[in-house]
Amino acid sequence: MSQPLNFKTLTHLKSVIGDSLAPILRTYLEITPPLVKELEAAIKQANAAEIKRHAHTLKGSSANIGAIDLPSLCLEMEGLARNGDVKKAEALYLKVNQAYRELETAIEQYLTTQPN
Repeated sequence: MSQPLNFKTLTHLKSVIGDSLAPILRTYLEITPPLVKELEAAIKQANAAEIKRHAHTLKGSSANIGAIDLPSLCLEMEGLARNGDVKKAEALYLKVNQAYRELETAIEQYLTTQPN
């Protein structure tokens, strides 16, 4: 996978919202792991509607903070769920989870390098 986080987007966000960016990123890091677990649970239950809902939420929140790979993977998962292809969504989940882990690391690194 490519770089998980678009730092130009973060720079732009910081110029627009200033010191609010760090708390937003920290909130993302708090609320996203449970969402990823809910997505995994929906996949295990073969619940296409819930897979679609969680993938959609994860796609939007990740795109808003400058994630690069995760939103497109979630978009693909949304489409699979919409078509009822839970088996392919299950296989894609491994990529989604890995992309989130890489994004999480990139955000944590970004936060440690930014002045508070």
